[in-house]
This record gives sequence, C-alpha cells and structure tokens, in this order.
Amino acid sequence: MRSVSAPRYDAATVAKALGVGTVDFLGDGTFGDTWRAGDRAVKIICVDGYPPERVAREVDGLMRVSSSHVVRLFEAGQVVLGGRPRPALHFEYVDGGDLQGRLEAGQRPTPQQTEALLRGLLTGVRDLHSADGTVHRDIKPSNVALRGGMWEQPVLLDLGLARSSTEQTVTIYPSLVGTTMFMAPEQLRQERARKAADLFAVGVTVRALLSGRHPFYDDGVDLTFDEALQKIQAGPFPLPADLPQHVTTVLDLLVSYTPNQRGSATSNLRRLEANPA
Repeated sequence: MRSVSAPRYDAATVAKALGVGTVDFLGDGTFGDTWRAGDRAVKIICVDGYPPERVAREVDGLMRVSSSHVVRLFEAGQVVLGGRPRPALHFEYVDGGDLQGRLEAGQRPTPQQTEALLRGLLTGVRDLHSADGTVHRDIKPSNVALRGGMWEQPVLLDLGLARSSTEQTVTIYPSLVGTTMFMAPEQLRQERARKAADLFAVGVTVRALLSGRHPFYDDGVDLTFDEALQKIQAGPFPLPADLPQHVTTVLDLLVSYTPNQRGSATSNLRRLEANPA
C-alpha cells in the first residue's frame, strides 16, 4: 500500500511562499513534497543538500520532450521555506488520480482499456526516448497519472531519475536506482538502466493493474536480489485469458528477462497498431 506522510511544511506556509491563496497537499517523496496550487502541481525539494544537478536533470529531461503523455513543466524556480531557498518545479496539474490509486482501490481495466493504457504508456515512453535518448528509470503506478481519469490518457510523472544517453550520469555505479519492485533485471544487477528498463517497468505496471498483484513476486515475501532475478527469469504469472492476443504478445515481450528481447517503444506500438482497437 502507498503511504502518504504529513507534509514537511503546513499548507498556510507553503501558500504564502508560493504567493497563492490556498494549496492542497498531493503527496510526499524522499526529497520533497508536491502541492496543488490552482492549475499547477508544484514539487518543492525540501531536503537540505539535494544535488542541484538532479534538479537540473529533471528540468532538462522535461524540456527535451513534448508529449500529451509526459507531464508538462511550466517553470523551475525557488521558494523560501524554513528560512532557506528551496527548488520548486511548477508542472501542469493532471487531474484524475494515478494508477497507484486505481490499484489500491481494486479497479481493474477492461481488455479494451488495457490496450488503450498500454498504447498511451508506450507513446509517452517513445516520446521520452526520442528526446536525446532520455530514460525515465522509475516508471511505476504512482508515477503515472490518468488525465481526466481516463485509462487511455496516462501521463508519465516525476522525471527526477531521468537521464539522457548523451550526458554523463551523476549516479555512481554499481548503485540501485529506481523502485525495486519495478526494476528490470539489469537494474537489479546494478547495471546502468537504458531504454529497455523503461519498457520492462511499463510491462510490470500494466500487468499489476490487470491482476492486482505483482507479475513475478508473491505478496508479503522478502526476496534477495538474486531471488528476485530468479523469479523474473522463471517468467510472469499468466495474463487474463480474455485479453487480445496481440496485447498479450506485447506485454510478454516487455517483461522479457533479456533487454534486447523487449524491442523498443516504437516497435511495440507497431505491434499494437497492426491490430487496431
């Protein structure tokens, strides 16, 4: 289950810092909080010593892509909280909740909705990867909003771990980056996450939405990384029988153990387009 902690600063303090009348707390992360201020979602980095290059990387990642399936960044600035300037990223506010909320509420997409969701996610990943090879590296249900609450309108959020294949990484390898439950095998082996890792995360995310469970791991069982790799190599739990075969084919390819077997976002979109909904 997702746990939403209390915000680091109270709403009145944040509203005053942002120069708005009211704000609503949307959620917290390791390094900061996100607030709704009118038609914007403002991500405020609250942790002292947060690497400025990581903020710059999120800004650069979003500036490189224009897609209805990737959250839009309006501006990057600062606010003063706790007597210190804090980085503040102003995004569009995407209404409709996120996939994590759907997962926790037990809401499952129909076969048609599943195909539409998969198309939207792959489109967002394709557009992201086309922007100087930017890789998200942390796709998971809580990082995917549904514009207007529609399954066919997923929007990728939180590119704080994104990096371009043309820039030097600020992560020292070997190091785990991302969210373990949605990591590709190569990430679990502490190798560099490339485009294929995003595809794996899309596959795991959609399969989890379909079944309400992780496609490889049993609930409540602690695994070592080696054990997790063995689970992935053994193959995922079966998909629902009523899913169209071409959707099943793509979802199976996306969670392949070997990265080059997953194809690309473009090639998998072509597989879906060969069988229009």
